[in-house]
Amino acid sequence: FWTIISAIAAMGTTDSAGDSAFLGSLTVKMMRERFPLRNEGGVVHHKSIYHGAISIGSPEPQRFRVVFDTGSGHLIVPSVMCKNETCQMHRRYKRRKSLTAYDINVDGTPVAPKDGRDQLSVTFGTGEIVGVFVHDRVCLAGKVARQGARANSMLQTGHVVAGAEPPTEDDGESDIDDAGSQKPDSDTGGCLDLRFITAVAMSDHPYSLFSFDGIFGLGPHLLSQAKEFNLVESGAPGGAWQVDHERTKMFGVFLAVSNKEDSEITFGGYKTEHMAEGAHLIWNPGAESEQEHWILKIKSITAGGVRLPYCDDGTCRALVDTGMSLLGIPSG
Repeated sequence: FWTIISAIAAMGTTDSAGDSAFLGSLTVKMMRERFPLRNEGGVVHHKSIYHGAISIGSPEPQRFRVVFDTGSGHLIVPSVMCKNETCQMHRRYKRRKSLTAYDINVDGTPVAPKDGRDQLSVTFGTGEIVGVFVHDRVCLAGKVARQGARANSMLQTGHVVAGAEPPTEDDGESDIDDAGSQKPDSDTGGCLDLRFITAVAMSDHPYSLFSFDGIFGLGPHLLSQAKEFNLVESGAPGGAWQVDHERTKMFGVFLAVSNKEDSEITFGGYKTEHMAEGAHLIWNPGAESEQEHWILKIKSITAGGVRLPYCDDGTCRALVDTGMSLLGIPSG
């Protein structure tokens, strides 16, 4: 299995938080989806994608499945304004269905009726999304710890187009129902008011290949258009989880490799039950204090018991990306 822990607020060298229960942390279960890559000598190699449930809007929540992606900085879901076949394969967000929603520009100002509005073009690996900005109530399908819990690449690039022509009117309905979608428990917390992006255009590749609907970015706030778009920055202040100050921007990701255990992400802490017996948590400081991605210094790379020469000069850096299936290093 993998366990990934990001301590955004306080990166130290020893575990100062592992001795007490992280009351008020929020844990969201994730489902593992596997895709065959190739067959070598009768052995089929797979890549895996992990996604969890959220809902948006009120009083009737609209439900989605999203990848929690440390390589991007926004929540992005398809809009009913997106009419192409790829969008119609997924659940689509209808802003007019929510009484708590309103259209905004990138700076958070409301959009007047019939006015042009800001658009964002975002590239994720080989795919592209064009979206507009919305403010609404977002809930994660998680459970708040009452006791005992310790608390294809989706790498994002993009640019904003200000004052673009308004897209197609927000009408119609999503063709995909909520069957099989995990529903947030009204007594579990995990809700906050958040700025996010609704996609009005999505490329066929790779999004037509995926069963999940959208992407929930967990990157640093510099990867978001503003902190109000960033879940890590906004989650605790918005009331989605309530923990001690030093843990408000901490989250832990556990990715299971079999069906015998659940994959999950915990906000406001981590779960020691996912650590190997006798293991101790050691913090690895980020390579840069102000960075757009979670980047670590790499001391060495060993493959098949052989140490490779790539990092001997001390300049190696690695990006921690939960939206990517494989470990990649330079070739040649």
